[in-house]
Amino acid sequence: MDSRIKKVKNLAVVLNCDYSGLSIIQELGKHGIQCVAMDCFRSIGTFSKYAKFVRCPDSSKEELKFVDFLYDYCKMQALKPVLFPTGDNWAAAISKYKNRFLEVSFPCVGDWMAVNTVIDKKKFYKVGQEKRFLTPFTICNMRDIKDSHFPLVAKPRFRMSSSNQDNTELFKNMSRLRLTVFKDKEELNRFLKKERAFSEHLVFQKYIAGMSNKMYTVGIYANHEFEIMALFTGKKVRGYPADIGNCVVGENYAVPDYVIENTKKVVKELQLSGIAEFEYKKDSITNKFWLIEINPRSWTWIGISPACGVSIPMIAYRHLVGKKVEYTVSRRPDGEVKYIRLFQDVVNSVVRYNKDYPKWHKSLWQWILEIKKCKKVEYAEFNSGDWLIFLMGLYQIVKHGLGKKLMRIFGKKRSSNDNNAKKRM
Repeated sequence: MDSRIKKVKNLAVVLNCDYSGLSIIQELGKHGIQCVAMDCFRSIGTFSKYAKFVRCPDSSKEELKFVDFLYDYCKMQALKPVLFPTGDNWAAAISKYKNRFLEVSFPCVGDWMAVNTVIDKKKFYKVGQEKRFLTPFTICNMRDIKDSHFPLVAKPRFRMSSSNQDNTELFKNMSRLRLTVFKDKEELNRFLKKERAFSEHLVFQKYIAGMSNKMYTVGIYANHEFEIMALFTGKKVRGYPADIGNCVVGENYAVPDYVIENTKKVVKELQLSGIAEFEYKKDSITNKFWLIEINPRSWTWIGISPACGVSIPMIAYRHLVGKKVEYTVSRRPDGEVKYIRLFQDVVNSVVRYNKDYPKWHKSLWQWILEIKKCKKVEYAEFNSGDWLIFLMGLYQIVKHGLGKKLMRIFGKKRSSNDNNAKKRM
C-alpha cells in the first residue's frame, strides 16, 4: 500500500457545539480526526475549521426525529462514527436509544438507566442518600422540614432533557428558579405559594455555603466495565453569576483522596460509562466536599484537560474505536494551567462583577497583570489557529453586550414616553 495514502479514520460527531463541543472538535481535529459539528442552530463550535456543520432536529423538542436523523446519518458513513453528546438533552436522546445507535456508531455516553438516574436530580439525590455518595441532605417530604434544615436551596429536577414536545417555557423557568436559597420556612412558604406551578419540577436540598470558586470538577472517561480510564481534577476560579454561574475561568487542582474514591464508587455502583463531570462543592464553613451533581457528558471547560496531560476527548475516541488506552490522570502542580473564556471574563471582571460581586471586580490593567502571571493558559476562543472562532467569540460579546444595553436604553425611553402620554390623557 502507498504510504502516502492516509488511513481512513472514524468520524467524530459532536452534538451541541457550544464551548464544550468546540473544545472536543479542536482537540480531535488537531489529531487529524474529521469532525462533524451537529446542532440545531449555528452555535460557536459549528464555525471551527476542524468541523463540517450539519443541522439536525432539536432533541429537546423533536426527540424521535432527531434519533432517526442521526441514525440515518451514521448509517451512511464508511466507518462507524464516534458520538460525543455535550448537553443533557443530546446525551439523554442517544442514551435512551443506545442499543439502536450501537448498530451504526460508537456512542460516548452511558446506558439509559445510569444516565436517567443522574439527569433526574430527584432520583439521583434519593440514590445518593441511600448509598452515601456525599450528596447533601435532600428533602423527600416537605412536611418533614425542620428549622435545622435551613438554609435550603431549590434545584430543577431537569434543566434540560430530550422530549417530543416543546418544553421551552418549563426549561426557561427552571433556569430562572435555579438555586434559589431560603433562609427560613417563611421564605420557603412564600416561594412555594408564588411558584406553585413549578414546585413539582424542583427538589429542595441543604445549601452548601460558598461562591462559584468553591466548585470542583472531577472529569472522567469510564469504559464499559465502569472503570475510569482518564481522570482530570480542577476547580472554578470565577463563574458568572459569581455565586452559581458556569465556569468562565478554571484551573487544574487536586482534590482529596476521598473525593476520588467517592467518584470511583459512584461510577461502579451506578454503572456509568463514557465522559462525565462530577461537580463537588467545598463548604466554605466546614471545608467538606459535597457531590452536587453529575453531568453524564462533557463539561464547558473540558478544553483544559489536554494541556494537563490527560486528553479526555482523545482517550475516549481511541478507546471507543478499539485502540488500547492506559489509565491516565493529570498530575500537574495546582493552578499551573488555566482555562479562560477570554472575552466573557474581561467583561465580567471589568464591568459585571462591579454590581454582581465587587470582590472580583478589577480594572482592565489589573486583569492583564493577573493573566500575565499564569504559566499556561488555554483560551476558549483562541486555540489551535481557529481564527474564525476568535472572531465569532468577539462578535457574540459585542452583539449581546450592545444589544442588552440598547434594550435598556430604549426600554427606559419607551417607559418615559408611556408615562408622559398618561399624564397628557
